[in-house]
Amino acid sequence: MELAKQWLQGKGVELGRGAHNPLAPADCINVAPCNGVDYIDERDLLDYQRSAAEQEKYGYAVAQVDIVAEATDLPLPDGELDYVASSHVLEHVPDIFRAWLEWGRVLRPGGINFMIVPKRDAIAEDSVRPISGLEAHVETFLQGVNPDSLPPSLPWRGHYHVFTLQGLFAALNWFNQQGLGCCWLLEAQEESDSKIGNGHTLVLSKQHTLPPLQDCISQLGAAFQNERYAEAALLARQALSLNFRIHEAWFILAMSQVQLGDRRAAGQSLTQALVLQPKHAEYRNVYQQLQGQPFSYPLSLVDYLARLL
Repeated sequence: MELAKQWLQGKGVELGRGAHNPLAPADCINVAPCNGVDYIDERDLLDYQRSAAEQEKYGYAVAQVDIVAEATDLPLPDGELDYVASSHVLEHVPDIFRAWLEWGRVLRPGGINFMIVPKRDAIAEDSVRPISGLEAHVETFLQGVNPDSLPPSLPWRGHYHVFTLQGLFAALNWFNQQGLGCCWLLEAQEESDSKIGNGHTLVLSKQHTLPPLQDCISQLGAAFQNERYAEAALLARQALSLNFRIHEAWFILAMSQVQLGDRRAAGQSLTQALVLQPKHAEYRNVYQQLQGQPFSYPLSLVDYLARLL
């Protein structure tokens, strides 16, 4: 996965690494709630055994676990890491904001939070469940919910959340507006991950603060018009980290990325502009020119919206 090669460099951890489908480099630190002997909870040992059997189906030995710990409580010093990687893990964490705070703690300034989360139709059971909304994430965070405090009827470390990429953007915006001690800057995103294709990719970098939204917006147009494309791309990403619903910022980001020679990223940014404004003629025309095919609304979103009728 080229995006992972680009961003996952230096010292880092992968949470819940699977030997059959690893995300981070081979020298990463693998953190999981069980290593086959030690565990956080007895139920984690059963999960480990099931996971080991699943990986063996693919002809792989189980991935060696280096640290037994919760994803929300990493026994690492502040600012120790260059990246935290997770693939199909965040949905198993009841409190995503607590996780983001912890990952921010162990990352250096500018360190990378690289996540792939499953699409809502990645497994049949999730496709008929409601999308996890921002209000639910906020309530879980404010109440300090953890796996032990969840109702026993819920599967242990099951899929607590059903995500869309846009729902993650909304969570990112809320987190960045709370003054929690760190912020996350949008670096890259994929509506369909380029690793397997059954998830969404979100790449964030740790920042101490972000500039006010109005400052980003007021400078964005001038930076683009004056051909300062790297500055325009940064301003757009800063703005979208605070309010992802500004479709013009997605479009300027895409056009700046084209000028900077990153057509792949431009296609992903233009996709988000069209998710917000699917009938926008200019956006559709540019998408056709860039991608060589008409824009199609993401099927998982179409299916979800249809179920609301």
